[in-house]
Amino acid sequence: MGENKAFLKLDGRYLIELIIDKLCRLFTDVMVVTDMVREMDFLPVRLVEDLYTEGEKNALRGIHAALTAASRPSCFILACDMPFLSPALIKHMSSFAEDYDLIVPRLDGHYQPLFSFYHKKCLPFIHRALEQEYYKISSLYEKLNIKVIDEIAVQIYDPKRLSFYNINSRDDFHYAEKLLVTDQSAKGVRGCL
Repeated sequence: MGENKAFLKLDGRYLIELIIDKLCRLFTDVMVVTDMVREMDFLPVRLVEDLYTEGEKNALRGIHAALTAASRPSCFILACDMPFLSPALIKHMSSFAEDYDLIVPRLDGHYQPLFSFYHKKCLPFIHRALEQEYYKISSLYEKLNIKVIDEIAVQIYDPKRLSFYNINSRDDFHYAEKLLVTDQSAKGVRGCL
């Protein structure tokens, strides 16, 4: 994108604000893992920095920081470029959080690790992977007690699969603007996803 996706504006609000607004309706403890604490200090959530700072940035170190800082045993992890999350799908997934190390959707043969619940039991495996500089999240799955959310469940709780729409390009961003307008028209409420 050539710029920080969290600060893209949809309907006059930063993308990160739209996502946090939805998450705060679902969870009592919401945090953002960032290396831009000063730039994000206006957000009404806890800001947490990566504990691993050597080497390349990667999602696994963000997951590690979130789980380490979490006040609860399980964390819902979401990328900052996925603004159309389905509360119904997240609530469904949360019903398994106490019984599994990881609750992860799988669509079209691909796991969705940045729309998943992780338990603190994952921390030793994540720590080891980071120490070995092996950052592929799905490589941990064989070591964990996982619950896969299949396409049938996703279809029930998020029929359009918009929870998994992420913004990686200008075209994606422009399409997200259109999705936002469509969603607002359907709800008849301005300014809400």
